[in-house]
Amino acid sequence: MANDFKRFTKANISNNSSSPSTVYTCATNKTTIVVGCMVCNKTANDVTVTVTLDTTISGQDDARLCDALKLPANSTAELSMGKIVLTHNNTNGDAIKAFASAASAVDVILSILEDVNN
Repeated sequence: MANDFKRFTKANISNNSSSPSTVYTCATNKTTIVVGCMVCNKTANDVTVTVTLDTTISGQDDARLCDALKLPANSTAELSMGKIVLTHNNTNGDAIKAFASAASAVDVILSILEDVNN
């Protein structure tokens, strides 16, 4: 089994909290480690961003990496200072989703180590 470092990007994330943009979904029957997550406000105005670990695995709750984090104009923030494990149980999987307070204002970059199953 190979462990693969990968990068996923999502430009112009949603500004709709009911329909956030999916940045990454864990592959079937795999385990993934998030090693970095950066959000960038590419506008001249302050915005907020929310990033969520969305899980549909039974018994697991969704959790926020950040909630309405204020991003000053033309700035970047790194959200993941530690490792975050994402899993897929062959039926349902974890996903990283995000939305901002303004349309076309925020980009997300996610760095992961994929396929780390034993």
